[in-house]
Amino acid sequence: MKLRNWLTLGGMTLGSLAVATAVKSFLPRPFGTDQLYERPVEVTPSPQHLPDIEITFLRCGSVVLPECIAIRGSFSLTPRTISHSAVLIQHPKATFLYDTGLCTDIPLFLLDQSFLFNNTLGRFTLEQSLGHHLERLQLQPSDLDFAILSHLHWDHVSGIPDLPDVPLRVNRLEYDFASQGLLEKNQGLVRRLLSNNPVNFLDFSGPAYEGFRSSYDLFDDGSIVLVPLPGHTPGQIGMFINRAHGPRVFLIGDAAWLSNNYAEPATMHPVLWSMVTSDDAMARQTLIDLHHFSRRHPEIPIIGMHDGQLQEAFMATEQQRLQVHTA
Repeated sequence: MKLRNWLTLGGMTLGSLAVATAVKSFLPRPFGTDQLYERPVEVTPSPQHLPDIEITFLRCGSVVLPECIAIRGSFSLTPRTISHSAVLIQHPKATFLYDTGLCTDIPLFLLDQSFLFNNTLGRFTLEQSLGHHLERLQLQPSDLDFAILSHLHWDHVSGIPDLPDVPLRVNRLEYDFASQGLLEKNQGLVRRLLSNNPVNFLDFSGPAYEGFRSSYDLFDDGSIVLVPLPGHTPGQIGMFINRAHGPRVFLIGDAAWLSNNYAEPATMHPVLWSMVTSDDAMARQTLIDLHHFSRRHPEIPIIGMHDGQLQEAFMATEQQRLQVHTA
């Protein structure tokens, strides 16, 4: 009888600890937002010296998650749309993509994935493949000069099979990291999605830009400036788009899923965060850098590649702007 009581008490204790741990995982985990280094003040090109650039988000798929999963510290069950998108950028010097969305055959690529993968990171609704988006816009893959990959996670390279022979531009640091295991993870999923497309490497040897430690000026005119956003992966790339008409735009890959992640700042739920983050401390520092940048420049849309709500809002504003500009 005494043994049974001890077992019961032990079970209740373990159960209480499990519940407490689960509850704690949803609680906010504040982290300091002090700047670790002095940021130089850069002079951005004046609009009259910049080209017209068209920006179009191409949403290929989505999954709906409760807000408390996407934003640690939120107890809200409000559904938030996590999108899988590419961005079409039409610049006078090149037509290219930032990330690639999802290809037409993505369900086939995921057939050999585990039940766990397909019901967590691989769970989404395919809405319109990248190939169908290009067809709708009367574009052929050959009309694209290249695609810049923010990083080499599977859901950012999954549109490449719809882009035969289109050159890929990747941070050299990111490719070196991926070559140490990420390319072959999940039955070689990323390697297979990269297909046989040519890969060109980017080296970030340019000066600090907007508070980020280095840069790469894509066309040497200040219109498209890439910056490193490490942590989610070591070589993740963000992109500033500076143009003559329309707001400046900052694309941030997966440095933040939703704007709340950098505005507060707050990570996503720790279980999900640990699954998709290569360096916790560095990823948090990147959130802090984005936090400070957003406070310095509230007029600039800062858009993550999974932030369905911000992408939709931007496209609605962009369409209105183009109608007025055309008129």
